[in-house]
Amino acid sequence: MAAKKKSRPAPWLYLFGVLAWTWIGLAPAVFSTRGLLEFPVVIFSIIGLLGPIIVPALLIASGRWDESLDPTVGHFFRRCFDPRGLSALWYLWVVGLVAILVVTPVLLEPDTRVGGGIVDAGPGLFLIIGALGALEEPGWRGYAQEGLQRRMPVLLAGLIIGVFWATWHLPLFFIEGTYQAGLGVGSPAFWAFHLAIVVGAPFYAWLYNAAGRVIFVAVLYHGLSNMGRELTPDASVLAEVGVEAAMTLVVVVVAWRWMSRSVPQGQTKQP
Repeated sequence: MAAKKKSRPAPWLYLFGVLAWTWIGLAPAVFSTRGLLEFPVVIFSIIGLLGPIIVPALLIASGRWDESLDPTVGHFFRRCFDPRGLSALWYLWVVGLVAILVVTPVLLEPDTRVGGGIVDAGPGLFLIIGALGALEEPGWRGYAQEGLQRRMPVLLAGLIIGVFWATWHLPLFFIEGTYQAGLGVGSPAFWAFHLAIVVGAPFYAWLYNAAGRVIFVAVLYHGLSNMGRELTPDASVLAEVGVEAAMTLVVVVVAWRWMSRSVPQGQTKQP
């Protein structure tokens, strides 16, 4: 009986575990005068920011996972990063959705396009950092969403993950030189940033399930959206929140029938 319990996903252990892992890893950058990418702080920073990959790997290796879905850690990461898991149609869907997410806030604020149009590429380093942000998805969608949505409605699971996902970013607001620090702690942009993550998380939940629980679809969407934002003028965080909320609202309304329910083990929900 104990073995059966251990073989179940442990999403709450992941959620609290990844907060502890990342916050501890970023602590040297928060409490020192060195920047996030300065040696030797960068070593701890990288390890901390890789929490959404490392923590689920440790949990799966310890048996806290559904072996019928992924018998090994290797199989889990294959669902995360193997591009062959998605059909060509899904690549088109992801590109279209990213275009809506990235371009719409700019179109809503004409002042952001003055002198730069729709394209306003930032430094190449920011593009790389943005793409690496997609490495969060194995933990948030691959492990936490999959585990929670077996116990509660897909939508509720997504919102809970959104709260933890937003909280996970908190240390970055106290590290000089980060995008989050530029927003300012407690500012309207600070709250809008967190709200955007919370309201956007159910959209990721829909995407993951609609694609047949292929984690790579969330990895691709996250990476392309981060890179897209680096290639366009900076819109206000409020505009970005509005677009995130609108996209989530559409999928919740259209797919309400299954987003309001849990997903039984071994079952894939399609919109």
